[in-house]
This record gives sequence, C-alpha cells and structure tokens, in this order.
Amino acid sequence: MRSLTANQDVLVISNAVKLFPVGKRSVWDRVIRKPQRFVHAVDDVSLHVAKAETLVLLGESGSGKTTLGRLVVGLETLTSGRIDLDGEGVRRLKDNGKLSGRLQMVFQDPTSSLDPFMKVVDCVAEPLRKSRIEKEKISARAMESLGNVGLGEKLAGKKPSELSQGQRQRVAVARAIVSKPEVIVLDEPTSSIDVSLQAQVLNLLVRLQKTQGFTYLLITHDPNVARYMADYIAVMYLGKVAEYGPAESVLGNPRHPYTQALLASAPKPDELSLPKPLSGEPPSMVSLPKGCRFAPRCPYVMERCKESQPPLFDKEGSLVACYLYDH
Repeated sequence: MRSLTANQDVLVISNAVKLFPVGKRSVWDRVIRKPQRFVHAVDDVSLHVAKAETLVLLGESGSGKTTLGRLVVGLETLTSGRIDLDGEGVRRLKDNGKLSGRLQMVFQDPTSSLDPFMKVVDCVAEPLRKSRIEKEKISARAMESLGNVGLGEKLAGKKPSELSQGQRQRVAVARAIVSKPEVIVLDEPTSSIDVSLQAQVLNLLVRLQKTQGFTYLLITHDPNVARYMADYIAVMYLGKVAEYGPAESVLGNPRHPYTQALLASAPKPDELSLPKPLSGEPPSMVSLPKGCRFAPRCPYVMERCKESQPPLFDKEGSLVACYLYDH
C-alpha cells in the first residue's frame, strides 16, 4: 500500500480552495464595507492520484465533488492552492498550453458535451482539432476511439440525437479518450443511464484503464459505484475531505460518522430492506458552522466539534477529519 503522502503521482491537488461570490456588491455595499459572502465549494482539499489508479470522490450532492473535478480539468479557476499534472500547474482550460488534451472530462449528462448538429465521429474528433495531428489522421483516430468503446462505423455518421442514452455516454467516453489523456475526470458517468446499462459502462471504463493505463478521478454519490471502481476514496462533505484512504479501508471500516451514515444510506443489492436515510439537513454553504461541518448532524458531536474544524488524523493508513481519533 502506498503512502497517502507520496509525491510521485500523475495528479497532485494541494490545498485547493474555490469560493463563489454570492450576488453582486452594490456601490452602497462598498461604501458601508459590507463583507462579500461566498459559497465555500472546495475548502483546503489535498489529494493525489498515481498512474492507472482510480481515486473516487464520494459524497452527497453539494459536497464540492463536481467543482473539484472542474478545477482539475481547468473549467474553473482556483481561488487559492495548486493542481499539478506531472509537476506542471493546471490553469484555466484556454490557458493550459502543453496540458491541452492531457486532461479530459466525461460529464454526467453526455448530451451537454456533444454538439447535436455534428456527426458522432466529428464530436469524438473535436479534442484533436487544435492539436498538431495531421487532419487526415484525425478521423482515423476518432474511428479508433469509437471502436475502443464498442461503437461501430454505422453510428459514426449519425447525430447524437439519433443515439440511445447509453450510446451517447459511450460517445462521450470515446471523445474523452481520443487525445490519449493522462487523467480523465468522470462526473457521475452512470447516473443518467438506465440501471441495466450502468454495469456495461463501468466495465468499459475498467477495461480501458487496464488496456490503456488511464488515470481516473471518478465523482459519485453511490458507494456501490465506488466499491466497484476505486483504488482510493476521498469522502467529501460541504467542500472538505472527511475521510481519505484505500478503498478497502474506507468502505470496509469507515471511521468518520459521515462516511458511516453515507454507507448505511446506500441500497444493498443483496438486501430487500430499505436503507436508512441520513438524518438532518446539511447547513448552508454560505453560512457554515464555526467548527466541524458535520456537527449539526453527527450523533457523536462533542463541544470541541462546535468550536473548531478538526484536522485530518492519520488512523491506520487512512486520514479522518474527526476528533474521535485525536489520540
């Protein structure tokens, strides 16, 4: 098992912070020096991923997972912190320079990333248009990519609207791998497709990783997807990492109360009983608690939890942001 503080990684996220301003400040707000309010979407997150591994970001909606994924590929700009791909800093997508094509993203809804007026083969080839690859080779690369995801030549000339949702998601994967990226961010890649097709897409992603050595940052709210795909898991809650470690440790012996509740709320394929939902509502991302962000919902809350945010404690190879492990 490699160390969670290793520095020989393809992707390194260091103290990443992303704040979104709430509304616009008026002239009067500036005169009276009314402070600007922010949504703390990602707050001091440090993670890393080695080549051909899968790091899963697991958590409820609003935990900051997708924002972090968009920061990794340059669709959002860091407020502070740093993200490196092979030691080179990731900037905004249009400024990525040499990193162009080496970072790709598969979105939750494939329709949002596929031009409805373009042919499927042209949609797949799009990431190569600004590359130095000869034009006559671009189409061949796109066809090869379509073949790698199990789609034949008959679909190449169709429009995305003529395909099933499952086929569109495969096209989105083909588009992501055509530039042979080093890291692919997968944002809930199976949530928009029928349950019967989800296993096929996950199996496809596993096969591509084994044959082509892709590194994945996979975003999901589903512990069952994490169980199938993850080498390492970072559980996120309201912009912060609650627990981070090897998949077998986080899923087999969850330590943070939020992780425990999240896993208990997930449906079990072999059980007929309904899962237990998480109790309580998360606080506002604008008005966060002074201390631990999970404190208002935590069954083990202590007075110190309400006063300060716990750091990540090392517990047998996993990192846990909980004062229960401050010993």
